[in-house]
Amino acid sequence: MHTSSEGYKTGAAAYVGGRPGYPPEALDWLRGIVGVGPGRKVLELGAGTGKFMPLLRQCGGTLVAVEPIDAMREQFTADFPEVQALAGSAEAIPLPDASVDAVVCAQAFHWFANAAALQEIRRILAPGGVLGLIWNGRDGPCHGSLNCPPSRTSGREIRPAM
Repeated sequence: MHTSSEGYKTGAAAYVGGRPGYPPEALDWLRGIVGVGPGRKVLELGAGTGKFMPLLRQCGGTLVAVEPIDAMREQFTADFPEVQALAGSAEAIPLPDASVDAVVCAQAFHWFANAAALQEIRRILAPGGVLGLIWNGRDGPCHGSLNCPPSRTSGREIRPAM
């Protein structure tokens, strides 16, 4: 686990209130690009306290979360008891090979953007599966919209080779 994540162990409740939500346009991205919906199994990797989970739930499908920090995962489980929340990391995902149709990382990919994590994500994705990355923010004229011009963290598409 990244040493910079230490503060999240004691600040899970503050994290929930301090992070911005996601715009409703993210539903179109989840359904149309990532393919989240009924009959699909989706993993939220680095799920934290579940800030992105309300949008994933609106799409339907079978949802699973992986979060390495106990306090964050406990908050997640309290808020979303119907979603399986597993202890694990991007480099050690506790799911079988080819077991999910999509992996979504909401505001988390920078914590584990490395070759080992991508290899593990590739391992659990079913053939044709998608890795979806999304960030949110408060600053700038595009706050609350997915129609912003690309920045250093947005506008990239990463598809694992199968």
